[in-house]
Amino acid sequence: MKRRGHKFLWGSGAVLVLGAVGLLADINPSTMPVGSVIKGFVMPQRNAQGDLQANITGDAANVVSPNRVVITGLTVQLYDAAGTTVTTTITSPQCDFWQLERRLSGHSGVLIVRPESRITADNVDWDFKTQTAVLHKNVRVVLPQFAVGNPPAPSPALAP
Repeated sequence: MKRRGHKFLWGSGAVLVLGAVGLLADINPSTMPVGSVIKGFVMPQRNAQGDLQANITGDAANVVSPNRVVITGLTVQLYDAAGTTVTTTITSPQCDFWQLERRLSGHSGVLIVRPESRITADNVDWDFKTQTAVLHKNVRVVLPQFAVGNPPAPSPALAP
């Protein structure tokens, strides 16, 4: 879906995505020297039972200030409750994590893929405090299984 105001507020669906992407908040640039680079990082996230909830990977995380980390090649995979199947994949070629503001912003594109949808945008701002995402510029939502036309007839067993 593309809105003319160059913004699309992505509400309730963002809670699941932001819950896992919020785990990036564990990267704290204030504890790493400016200029530090972490290459090929992998951050598996497990629940109390040890089931995989998310796997966060990146080509590199570069600390550019005590408040900002530039992440390249970000991929976040979210798993089902059993921790066996990827349900959502989020990728971005480059984004900035801002520690003090608790937000992630990207201006190089973002792709969010789920079995029932594919969402792309040029820019994204994820606010960890409010657990909302705002997608900007060229926002596109593809619903591959969306049926256009008349809805199917109700089942006779469900008829009043």
